[in-house]
Amino acid sequence: MKQQEEYKLWNQLHIELADIRRYTLAAGESSNGYHLPASTFLFLYRGKAKIRMDGLVHPAEHFYCLHGCKGMRLDIEATEYLEYYLVLYRGEFSLRRRYFLNKGEIPPSQQIFAFAPAQPVGLYQIMLRMEEAWGESTEKDKFVVKTLFYQFILEMLQQKQQLGVDLLPTEVVKQVVQYMHKHLDEPLTLELLGQRFGYNPQYLARRFKELTTRSPIDYLIGLRIGKACHMLQYTDASIGEISQSVGYEDVFYFNRIFKKNVGLSPSHFKKELSGEEDVRFNPYKRWGLSMSESTSQCYVDNDNYYQHNKRGEYHMNRTSRKNMMATLLLCMALLVTACGGGNSSLQSPSETSAPGSNSSESTQKTTPVAATKIVNTIFGEVEVLKNPERIVAIQYLSSLLAVKANAIGSTTRIMDNPYFSGLTDNIEIVGSSGSDVSFEKLIDLNPDLIVVMTSDEEEYKKYSKIAPTIAIPYGNFSSIEEEVKFFGDLLGREEEATTWISDYTARIAAANAKVQAVIPSDATFSIMQETDKTLSIYGSEFGRGGQVIYGNLGRISPPSYDEALSKEKYKDISIELLDQYAGDYIILTTERSPEELRKDPIWGQLEAVKNDRLYAWSNTRSYFIDPLSVLMQTEELTEWLTNAPQKN
Repeated sequence: MKQQEEYKLWNQLHIELADIRRYTLAAGESSNGYHLPASTFLFLYRGKAKIRMDGLVHPAEHFYCLHGCKGMRLDIEATEYLEYYLVLYRGEFSLRRRYFLNKGEIPPSQQIFAFAPAQPVGLYQIMLRMEEAWGESTEKDKFVVKTLFYQFILEMLQQKQQLGVDLLPTEVVKQVVQYMHKHLDEPLTLELLGQRFGYNPQYLARRFKELTTRSPIDYLIGLRIGKACHMLQYTDASIGEISQSVGYEDVFYFNRIFKKNVGLSPSHFKKELSGEEDVRFNPYKRWGLSMSESTSQCYVDNDNYYQHNKRGEYHMNRTSRKNMMATLLLCMALLVTACGGGNSSLQSPSETSAPGSNSSESTQKTTPVAATKIVNTIFGEVEVLKNPERIVAIQYLSSLLAVKANAIGSTTRIMDNPYFSGLTDNIEIVGSSGSDVSFEKLIDLNPDLIVVMTSDEEEYKKYSKIAPTIAIPYGNFSSIEEEVKFFGDLLGREEEATTWISDYTARIAAANAKVQAVIPSDATFSIMQETDKTLSIYGSEFGRGGQVIYGNLGRISPPSYDEALSKEKYKDISIELLDQYAGDYIILTTERSPEELRKDPIWGQLEAVKNDRLYAWSNTRSYFIDPLSVLMQTEELTEWLTNAPQKN
């Protein structure tokens, strides 16, 4: 991580100190089984010890600094008389900052690192002063401790960066692999592995792939399929028993994922093996599916094999079975991958002739092939069905609903949208958010198409292994109409898209006319959001009503917004400057009611509040900026504006 980026992350973290503790251990004594109740700095300043944090051993002596996360197990064995501090704290980003956390970024409070400081005395002196002030109870002392803690972090970062200390990915990846081997029969997901080892799941996946060339889930599937093949060959266990032994409670799902990766169903695979007495093989040795605890590559590099050979079960003569065995082993190591390349930008879908479209010229009967089209994306050309019927929308669900497409899966974050009430009853949940998706669940849904909001090629590749995937970066569309039209073209629902856009345009025009009739054109509107810690003003992006007020209803912001938002799309402001940014009307995202705001000594003095021209709504309603939400938000705010008391 670059130095300035690391400072930026710490600077944006809201920190609350929980405790400062000093411990001593005599030589030979130990402290075992302590689970960190919060993010923790361990600062050893005297003695020697073996410190084990969630299985990772740190030989430490004299001065040593270690940082761990909530829930991690800490074991300390003193080899000399030992003295050390534990500083427990809670660190959180604001909701907005968490949403815009870059891929691979780990909040400082969730990072794991350790180092021996080159200049430890400065850190020790700060720690002493923190301990002294912590023992007092005045507000001043609490403030002093927090100030000293920031000094400690600054000094720690400077020394850590000088030493080139990074997080501890290699050891953690080894631990993850070992854990997989020992727990193959248990439900394992990327999210559970991330929680188990104290890492952001996406960061863990990226580092895992760097060291093993496979994602954690790919690696896990490979281990499970490898073990299943071994049991099918060398034991008389039933398919159901084998399924449970490799972590799949649902035998039907096990059959499906086995066939998807091997090319044969488990029962057919076993029959083919039993038909050749002299064939004895070890799938683990030949293809690197080692059951040893290592991080070596576990698949051969031929991800496109299954994409071009989806013919179901093989029918071969006995004379060709030796050749078939090598093919089976190769298939066993592969996962389905979508074809694609290039770097053209996202455009409207263009149609192509489907493979096999000239079948009338053939003397043999062929199975009809569904018509397809080619879509140009930021990751190259993607071949998709012209009329996909099973679509998973990791994002962009609103546009699918607008054109009446058959969405079969999405995330809780998207489906919790209050404006989707009654529209998502038959849609399966595949994860809590785009960064928390169950890929096993995705495979189970067997989608024709996946739609995801990303510009991260690694993230795109994960989805494209399951089904053709259309990746669309955030902010790609210049208007709601453009977005809905794109999905109408993509999904073969052009007529539905045209109908929806016409209805949207008419309803927005009607809302605009209503507001123009009762609100003067020079009335100013402020878009704001308050949390426990911040107050922010917003422009026409990022929701909170900005797109509705400044876009659809054509209203103007206070003059103070022009300079404040000239380079930024939102800006944090001081509550003392509230009156400078308050317009004639205020649309405020808050958890407080208008009555509470009227009683507030600062908010209550604003003319907009006194005249009932403040609209208060929660983040769960103001956050969304998708087509369906913006349409209903426009009508919601129009109803308030045209019925609110108009006081002069």
